[in-house]
Amino acid sequence: MSLGKKLLKAVSGFLLVFACVAAITATVGLFHFWLFLRLPAKPFAEKKQFFIPRNTGAYAVARLLESRGVIRNANEFYLLGLLTHSLHRLQAGEYAFSTLEGPGQVLEKIAKGQVVLYVITLPEGSTLRDLAATVAKAGLAGSNEILGAGRGPKLAKSFAIKADALEGYLFPDTYRFKKPVLAAAIVGRMVARFRQKLPSGWQSRAKEMGMTLHQIVTMASIIEKEAKVDSDRPIIAGVFYNRLKIHMPLQSDPTAVYDLPGFSGPITPTDLKRESPYNTYRIKGLPPGPICNPGVKSITAALYPSKVPYFYFVSNNDGTHHFSVTCQEQQKAVSHYYELKNKADKK
Repeated sequence: MSLGKKLLKAVSGFLLVFACVAAITATVGLFHFWLFLRLPAKPFAEKKQFFIPRNTGAYAVARLLESRGVIRNANEFYLLGLLTHSLHRLQAGEYAFSTLEGPGQVLEKIAKGQVVLYVITLPEGSTLRDLAATVAKAGLAGSNEILGAGRGPKLAKSFAIKADALEGYLFPDTYRFKKPVLAAAIVGRMVARFRQKLPSGWQSRAKEMGMTLHQIVTMASIIEKEAKVDSDRPIIAGVFYNRLKIHMPLQSDPTAVYDLPGFSGPITPTDLKRESPYNTYRIKGLPPGPICNPGVKSITAALYPSKVPYFYFVSNNDGTHHFSVTCQEQQKAVSHYYELKNKADKK
């Protein structure tokens, strides 16, 4: 055999061995990648919650996930992203992962920006202080940050609210926020919802009544604090408007304690005598601003009160109210209320 043939045979043998080794390596690699796609990071459930910072590159994201125990291999995760054309779609934010999630699920979550959402519910009749406590408890913003945003006249002006604060304009609803979020953005979302929920035709109706939006919302906030059942709202509104017409104090108990920080009740006769610009036992007319954040039904009642002859009302101790025309009728109703209350307390 010539030297050339021997050399050709040796090269062919080497190439065959190389091809076999390459094939085995590729097979092992593919099998390893196949396992990576199908196996979670850990065989037990463990929650991992953390931020992916802005401007983090795709491979840096993979390394972060591996270091936090969310995936088993950063290189294979990066390859998965490359094969699925997902690397350019990875989004920053706070994520919550389970160690039982597969890499495909992890990748999809980040590519779709399925970040952690914090649910905040502001019930009807809640105050700015209530909102501040709720937001702080959720860890979205500090209590003082919310109070500062809600009490800032500049911010109110930026939202086209003609008031010195946002109390009354933070619509009671359920909201979802993602971190990070500014206090101004939180209250801004609620003001936007307030404008969306205003009854249609409110502007012409308020003009017909000779009232501003601020006065309507202030009245609605008092109705919200007084009413327990929806059927009473327009009647209570009618009572308060009747009092305004004859320059009679509104004498609404909740107004007397609105500006008492941390007040938890019950309201006492001493509270009703305290000096406060909000205390409608001491002032005539509406207080300077809302005493809570009213819902649509109370705002509607403030815009469309019932035409009633009543000037007084008292609780029936069951959520409803008894309405009276004269002071004498009211005194009898109050006595009846205390009788019912005493019986209920003895049970």
